[in-house]
Amino acid sequence: RLPMASRALAIGATATTAAFTAYVASEEGAQRSCVFWANAFPVYARYRAVQARHRDFARAGVPRWTGMVLSDDEANEAYEALHDQYATPVRDLVYAMRGFYLKNAQLLSTRDDFVPRQYLTWCKDTQDSAPVEMKPGEARAIAIRELEKNGHTDVFEAWDETPLGVASIGQAHRAKLTKKYGGRTVVVKVQAPGIERRFRADIRTCIDFCKLAMPQHVPPLEEIERQFLTEFDYRAEAENLDEVRSAVMPRWGNKVYIPAPHKELCTKEVLVMDEVPGKRLVDGIRDQFDAIARYRGTSVSSLEENERRKIESGRLRSRDAKQAAKHTERVNTFMKLQHHLLMPLKLAYNVSPLRLVTGPVNRQPPPKLVNLGALLQTLVDVHAYEIFETGVFNGDPHPGNIMLMPDGRLGLIDYGQVKRIDSDAQRAYAKLILAVAKGDAEECHRLVQSDKPEGFGARSKNSDAEVSFKLATFWNDRDTPDVTEGLNLQEFLDEMQARDPVIKAPDEMVMIARVSVLLRGMGNAFNIRLRMAEAWRADAEKLLARTDPDYFLL
Repeated sequence: RLPMASRALAIGATATTAAFTAYVASEEGAQRSCVFWANAFPVYARYRAVQARHRDFARAGVPRWTGMVLSDDEANEAYEALHDQYATPVRDLVYAMRGFYLKNAQLLSTRDDFVPRQYLTWCKDTQDSAPVEMKPGEARAIAIRELEKNGHTDVFEAWDETPLGVASIGQAHRAKLTKKYGGRTVVVKVQAPGIERRFRADIRTCIDFCKLAMPQHVPPLEEIERQFLTEFDYRAEAENLDEVRSAVMPRWGNKVYIPAPHKELCTKEVLVMDEVPGKRLVDGIRDQFDAIARYRGTSVSSLEENERRKIESGRLRSRDAKQAAKHTERVNTFMKLQHHLLMPLKLAYNVSPLRLVTGPVNRQPPPKLVNLGALLQTLVDVHAYEIFETGVFNGDPHPGNIMLMPDGRLGLIDYGQVKRIDSDAQRAYAKLILAVAKGDAEECHRLVQSDKPEGFGARSKNSDAEVSFKLATFWNDRDTPDVTEGLNLQEFLDEMQARDPVIKAPDEMVMIARVSVLLRGMGNAFNIRLRMAEAWRADAEKLLARTDPDYFLL
């Protein structure tokens, strides 16, 4: 439990050892590091103390009779107490600091097993409902000022002050353009003042801390840093939107919608794009739970608790996306048929004297279930198309960036973290997917550690093929016990680092792996099991059949 909890805290604890390094970079960065250090270090120390008494003392051979070693039950009880004590203060600190810390809370929220439940609740809120940072009217004033600098005046006829969403670097508002600019309803993303400077300082602080405490995380963090920092120029995001929209919509326009940017109205700090009708996917799912609860005469919390117990007991087994899609179709068909068959009986009951005893029965049709399996399969397929066909993909597909549209399509709305890979990286990744799918550890190792263009150019101290295979599988396919050896996620990564320390990470793979982790996280939240190597296998084979038809795993 400690590694999961400390991950939620580790971002803050970075300030512990990096305050002076950050000060050299910028005074504001030093101040932020010191604030976080003062608040987070005592929390981190408490968790670390429990871990030492539970794991380290036992490994060191300290006798139980000394009272210094905690049993599993005692350690779990101690961790639960710490989670209860610190989840809210850590939340308040992350919301106060925002920046990269808030971005990491969003990532942690995508998996129910990344952090303890006490932290998970508020981490999920960061996907689309973080506290507003800008004052009322400030976002509109920034947008008007930035557009006037580019010679655009009288742009907005109306502006909704209530944000549509609040993210780690800014917020989005609905607005209506004046007739001069087409008169359309649009969404305007406005960057928070000074956020780029704070974000840069925060991520460097995290990297400095990881160099001391968790060196295996440094290489991927540095690649993520390079990718994240492109988010701060909304003109680049407008170009990303335009490029991905042009590539994806002709093939997938019947299932997804990517809004068009108004590039003439985009600046470094302001992005104007068409509105995507509908609601965020997470809100659509919440509304569905509410409708089902009302139909069944229960509460949402009771319904969620019942589902959780079924999952934990094994009565509700997980399915892959295609199986889940077919199951939902069958359930919707059954409920519709059941409703029609029972309608005459319900009507007869409601006109009989019996209704005076127990009241009339509900004759409303049952709510139609959102087919999460089908929607998730669409996301998996669209991202496979981006990676293997176009080489341009969105590296941040978390639930807050996905809309559920009235016509059933998915709206994909955030393209700040777009990654471009060349044909060599596409081909190497396609081979890796096949090697993982077929369990070929030696081929995985060769691809990961071969120099470009044949591989990804990673290096490790011991060049251990089994470690390469487990890490490639973990990041790009699944994190089942046969891969993680029954360890939780952080313990697994620590164990792999101990066996074969990373010298150089496979940079080109980092953002693709991030897509895999985020999509699997969404599936996990819905009890849908995704094995990405199998899900993307056909796309990988198609690419290799075209570019390397003699590859031995085809």
